[in-house]
Amino acid sequence: MSGNGEAERRHRDNQEPDYRGPFERDRDRVLYSSAFRRLAGVTQVAAVSEQRVLHNRLTHSLKVAQLGRRIAQHVEFGQRDLAGRIGVNPDVVETAGLAHDLGHPPFGHIAESVLNDKVKAIPGLEGFEGNAQTFRIVTKVAIRRKSHVGLDLTRSSLSAILKYPRTCADGDEGRPERWTDRTRGDKWGAYASEMDDFTWARRDREPHVRCPNAVIMDWADDITYATHDIEDYFRAGMIPLHDLGRDRAELIKQGKKRRAGHQGFDEQLFEQAMVKVLERLNGQGRSPEWETKQNRAWLNEVTTTHITELVDAVYLDGNPAVVRIHEDAQYAVEALKELTWFYVIDRPGLAMMQEGQKRIIGKLFDQLVACLKKDPRSRRVPVMLRELYEDVGPENHADEQARCARAVVDYLCLLTEGQAIDLRERMNGTTRNSMFGAWFH
Repeated sequence: MSGNGEAERRHRDNQEPDYRGPFERDRDRVLYSSAFRRLAGVTQVAAVSEQRVLHNRLTHSLKVAQLGRRIAQHVEFGQRDLAGRIGVNPDVVETAGLAHDLGHPPFGHIAESVLNDKVKAIPGLEGFEGNAQTFRIVTKVAIRRKSHVGLDLTRSSLSAILKYPRTCADGDEGRPERWTDRTRGDKWGAYASEMDDFTWARRDREPHVRCPNAVIMDWADDITYATHDIEDYFRAGMIPLHDLGRDRAELIKQGKKRRAGHQGFDEQLFEQAMVKVLERLNGQGRSPEWETKQNRAWLNEVTTTHITELVDAVYLDGNPAVVRIHEDAQYAVEALKELTWFYVIDRPGLAMMQEGQKRIIGKLFDQLVACLKKDPRSRRVPVMLRELYEDVGPENHADEQARCARAVVDYLCLLTEGQAIDLRERMNGTTRNSMFGAWFH
């Protein structure tokens, strides 16, 4: 293995230099992977089958990558020497933004919860975590060459993807003391099965502390999620931007209640942020119809204003320097997110749909594990699942149940929502689709 430092790759010698740098190669590898293309069929909040043109995880990831790059450039522009010393790199942030959702299963967070409950009950496995699955995909599951597993990204890109640089075994160790401390995360981000890759990617870094590029990517993720959800659900007629004032007191009340567990959460600062957001938004959408020219122009303007302010809130501070984000900006993002929670996520329509999605993913997991345990080499098992089972290998797990479960999780996290629904219908005997020309073999 040649090369050194942050541009080093784990599995093969660095290629001869050409017009692309090592971090640009990383970006291209993620962008051209089938795991990335699959995100077009995975939801953010609403199902991808909705007739309205809403963001999915692919369009979300593209925006996170673009915005993350701009934030890194903003930091470089204002504090170039300091940014260079701590390794802020727009290409690396963009790569991490493209990759950050690769491990999320069909149906989003509700499926994560189901898979976590299923996997956690199996001895030898620590549960399911979407961010840990992302790291597993880029280091083990994704296919690029026959000579090695994963995408063989540089150390710097892998570290930036690890926005939760802890394992499940770390417990509460390394959690932030205040929720506004972006240098640490409150989740874990790597399975024990990827411990070698995790240790290699995190070499010479302070335990549990995010690298600067991961902090920037995570902030871009928050901004993008908060702003495009408002656009989506105003367009869908669910967030009444033309008449937000009527719910002001309840929005503030529910927002405070929802964030009561945030360490160091200041209710007064949240209320001030919500009031500012409502004053900017309320009544400006002149009618509930998104399609008017006036509404589209206004919403584009207000989104641009929000993004500009939130990008400007990022700076470097301390010795050694770390990425900081002004506290008022973080409260502003929480206020924006609350609009989606209040008007969309807490509604019965979404709750009922998610109950069905939970059943689909739970039943698929149980049935596929049972199929593998019965005969993992049977031709009746989909080819990709058989190969994933072989790749997991018996040496990595204490028993066959754990091996089968890990392979099934890997398989499910390579499916779109449409594929998951179709597979469930086929296994349940309710499909109307033909057995010929199926998407799996």
